[in-house]
Amino acid sequence: MAEARRSATRHVVSLVATCGVDTTKRSCTIVNLSLGGALLAIGTKLAMGTRVQLSFSVPVVTEPIEVGAIVRWSDENATGIQFDGLRAKEVWALNKYFEELP
Repeated sequence: MAEARRSATRHVVSLVATCGVDTTKRSCTIVNLSLGGALLAIGTKLAMGTRVQLSFSVPVVTEPIEVGAIVRWSDENATGIQFDGLRAKEVWALNKYFEELP
């Protein structure tokens, strides 16, 4: 059912990232990624609706991708976030990265 609601294909990845919540930054791993959001392994439960700032890198560009997002669901193992919106250069970089995935 959730797959039917998604507007973008999720890709299985393993990317080191930083997730900022208020003034706290946590290391996390992006487990899957799309143009609309991501699944994070962050090691703690975050409240639904929490605003976060995600920063991560992909091999096709030198500058990190930084995007605001909102927590859509979370448990002790994983957190699903929806991006506020990516800039054109970030959409291009992610699409190039997705093309290179197996």
